[in-house]
Amino acid sequence: MDSIKIAVADDHTLFRAGLKRLLAREKDLLVTGEAGRAEEVAPAVAKGKADILLLDLKMPGGEVVETLLGVQERHPETRTLILTAFDDEDLILETAKAGARGYVLKGVSPTTLFQAIRTVHEGGIWIDPGLPQAGEFSALAARQNRPDLNRKEPDGIDTLTRRELEVLKLVAEGRSNEEIATDTFISETTVKAHLHKIFDKLNVNNRIKAALALIRRQG
Repeated sequence: MDSIKIAVADDHTLFRAGLKRLLAREKDLLVTGEAGRAEEVAPAVAKGKADILLLDLKMPGGEVVETLLGVQERHPETRTLILTAFDDEDLILETAKAGARGYVLKGVSPTTLFQAIRTVHEGGIWIDPGLPQAGEFSALAARQNRPDLNRKEPDGIDTLTRRELEVLKLVAEGRSNEEIATDTFISETTVKAHLHKIFDKLNVNNRIKAALALIRRQG
């Protein structure tokens, strides 16, 4: 039986070391890469052609949504399982929208973690039913990863004005509306107006999908 190749991304060196030792006990689980910063995640995934990415929410050097979108775009065959200590409802749903297939808290037993990894590897969705928004996470994760979402269609990027494209690039970098307003010397109200037009032109309903459209075009 082929091993499930795993990339471990967490900013705590001791936690990564302990997790690698734990995973090494299982004959079908093999750690092929690791990362301690956001910019190291994609190279770690590529290094060992990871099947599964275990990703912490809080990584220095970048936002988790940006990291997820980048991995999803460059390595669509890799399935991401969030492994974190945080159970914030908004963060849980944001990761599902950005392509995560599972969400596990660091306090779970090794057996539960192994089960989550294998379930996600086999194409399933995993989240503790006791977590906030567990049902919505599962629905979002399943919808975001439907094969028909990857079909090639006009993305609408070419219809954006220069200002709208500038705003979208900042969105893709993980900037907030307030930060975008500061960087572009416009008001937050104007930023929101631009985003509304961008969503309409790209036929999307949130900033994550808009950012993904741009990343796909640039890829």
